[in-house]
Amino acid sequence: METVFTIIALFLFFLFIFRHKRIETKIVINQPIDQVWQLFTCTSSYSEWNTLFGLDQFPTYIGQQIIVDLYDENKNVKFQMQPEVKKIDQYHLEWEGKLYINGLFNGRHQFVFTKIDANTTQFIQTEDFNGLLVPILNYFIIQPTQLNFKRMNESFKQYLEDHPFNKNTFKIS
Repeated sequence: METVFTIIALFLFFLFIFRHKRIETKIVINQPIDQVWQLFTCTSSYSEWNTLFGLDQFPTYIGQQIIVDLYDENKNVKFQMQPEVKKIDQYHLEWEGKLYINGLFNGRHQFVFTKIDANTTQFIQTEDFNGLLVPILNYFIIQPTQLNFKRMNESFKQYLEDHPFNKNTFKIS
């Protein structure tokens, strides 16, 4: 009986210790930051480059709940979530979603754009996962998500660098 309690205690200890995981991807885009941000805010162009998700509309205020369609590798919607916008300002968007109840499996996603020089922008995508299910879902959800971030970043970069930019081409939608 003592062994069972020890195993349960160790399991609960590991769940408590490893209930946070951060993933991050970065990419340098050879375009000015204003143009990169303008394309990112243009949800009607997402079908051309966004391999990870679609938005019903680009958020405009903190506290707004948005609809995010997460795609599989064939760009079919595999999951829909409704995260809440936590931060939005020039060159930064952050939202937080949760699986059913707070503390079970939460994700706080950030998109940060940084000007390197007049014609170069760094795009950073991060997600902080928290909750009791993080250790269990690390292999099935978190690790594939990081690969999907990289795939989306590369697609975004290629689209921006391969298409001539016209200020009237992209509008916030």
